[in-house]
Amino acid sequence: MGYNDVVPFVPNTTPKRVHLLVPGAWLAVAGLYAAHAAIVIPPLLLLATASLLRGGRGLLDRLMLATGLLLGATCAAGLVFAYWPWGLHPVAVAGTAATALVLAAARTGRRPQLPRPRRSDALTVAAAAVVALVAAWPLARAGAAGRLAIALEGEDLARHASVFDAIGRTGGYLFADRARAGTMVYAGMIDYPQGSHLVAALLDGFVRSSDRASGSGTAMLTHYLAYVLGGYALLALALLWAAQWIAAGALTPARRLTLAAALAAACAAGEMLELLRFGYPSQVLGLAEAVLLLALLVRPLARTRDQLLLTAALLAAVGFTYYLYLPPLGLAALIWLATRWRRVARRPVALALATLCGLAAAVPMVRGLLFTDQVSALLTAGQLVLGRAALLALAALVATGLLTRRGRHSRIWRRYALVFIPCAANAGVLLAGQHLFGVGSGYYANKALYLVLALLLAGVGAIALHLPPPGAALRRRSLPVAVPALLAIVALTGAGRAGPYHPGAGGNWGLAWLQGANAERRAQAGVLLRAVARFGGPAPVIVVGDDTGYQSYRMTLFLSMLQRTSGATAGAVYIHLPMTSPGRLEASVDAVPGPVRLLALSDAARARAEAVAAGRPGSRVEVVRV
Repeated sequence: MGYNDVVPFVPNTTPKRVHLLVPGAWLAVAGLYAAHAAIVIPPLLLLATASLLRGGRGLLDRLMLATGLLLGATCAAGLVFAYWPWGLHPVAVAGTAATALVLAAARTGRRPQLPRPRRSDALTVAAAAVVALVAAWPLARAGAAGRLAIALEGEDLARHASVFDAIGRTGGYLFADRARAGTMVYAGMIDYPQGSHLVAALLDGFVRSSDRASGSGTAMLTHYLAYVLGGYALLALALLWAAQWIAAGALTPARRLTLAAALAAACAAGEMLELLRFGYPSQVLGLAEAVLLLALLVRPLARTRDQLLLTAALLAAVGFTYYLYLPPLGLAALIWLATRWRRVARRPVALALATLCGLAAAVPMVRGLLFTDQVSALLTAGQLVLGRAALLALAALVATGLLTRRGRHSRIWRRYALVFIPCAANAGVLLAGQHLFGVGSGYYANKALYLVLALLLAGVGAIALHLPPPGAALRRRSLPVAVPALLAIVALTGAGRAGPYHPGAGGNWGLAWLQGANAERRAQAGVLLRAVARFGGPAPVIVVGDDTGYQSYRMTLFLSMLQRTSGATAGAVYIHLPMTSPGRLEASVDAVPGPVRLLALSDAARARAEAVAAGRPGSRVEVVRV
């Protein structure tokens, strides 16, 4: 990269200026916080981090690298936040981060600088913005009831929102204060990987310029849904960037346009939207981090120190966010390390630090598997199923590119094939295990398949290996070819047409998402909001309906999240009885030690609730309607 390709960002950070820059950074952070403008601090830290990294040809390249580094650093620093006295206070966190950046600049002698934006950066950001618009549209146009109705589609989001809220109130990972966390969330979530929740809670403090939790449960949910959407937009951006990063040598402007449009369509109208609809924010952010890491393993940075730092940071990010993906990614990182060992060994200090971060990344997984019996959860059956036909077709398309002469002789594409092996093997082992134990297609096996899907999407540029290598003349003349190519992709793929596993409205996941919640979910959301407005206080509320059990269970779960009584209600919600068990309501009431309300949704439900209350004399059980 030549001098003309970079733009000076701030003056050179020499050791002599450290004693001035550090207090200046703290004063700037404190001033922005006092002025209720702390929302600008995270973007400034992102730019500052990007200016100290090296690698990439354009501004977006550098920003994506900085994003991965900050995600990993934040997840690892959460261990510190949980124990120091300031929690997630924006001034303490941002001031410490700014200090670390100043010291890093002084230690490395790097002058902060940023590359200039490229035209392809605008294309990538525009495509990601389209995906973000599609993802945000049904939530943005809906009121509180409409947003809650959309969230009700999947039960997991209620648990994730409770963890986000609890981290914001405790100031760090929940396992650091188990007694207090147990009053806020279900005990099974205390050791759940909480990297995505920590990042969201930390950003929330900057957005609101406050270190206190959101005022109401409804306001808290609205904020959290915004961060969930942000995570999905980051996943789309990561896929768009990674695909062009990996296939850069085979792309012309027209091919970039075609590739970006195809990936945007996959994210805005394909099965990736299922992760948003069912409420899996940790998996979404984990996939984004995994895609960034895999892109760097396939096409490493020229500077070994930066490559080691980013690899370790992204492993830490995945480990603290969604450690189901950590074993295959860790193996892929070891494969890269083995192939570059001679160069890496020349950086013993960087290698030692990277190894330490890599080991720290495994801490949440070790805790979960050894101390909380999460091994049994791997055999859970669920409703998330990834369509096999489209996945196999995409794999075949990518494979045809890898088998071309250019693909076989390219180091980048050979590394892509190498890192694909552990990711596919991880999903294959889970699928085989769940088939062996008779639990159907398998909840976590399908989640592992989403990592395979993400890697295939990131490598879809391999199809361009069938075309002639880019040349000066081709770059000038190929742009008009993009329009018919886009039409061909839409015709061949059906633009996100649903398969036999999850037929969406109109046969399209995108249309199903844009239509929002159905009438039943909107009615349920209205009941829950009225209950929140009417019944305050710490007493848990159990919903009693006329369904077979699951709808009442899910409404109880969301109501406890909105009332911030998830910890007190956990005993009633997570009893070890089938949803359809005749004695489940009685057991749920008995599992709550103190006062409890039974919210009846109909006259018949009220009769059932009153019969349960009658068998428990005293004022502990109250039957209510809204």
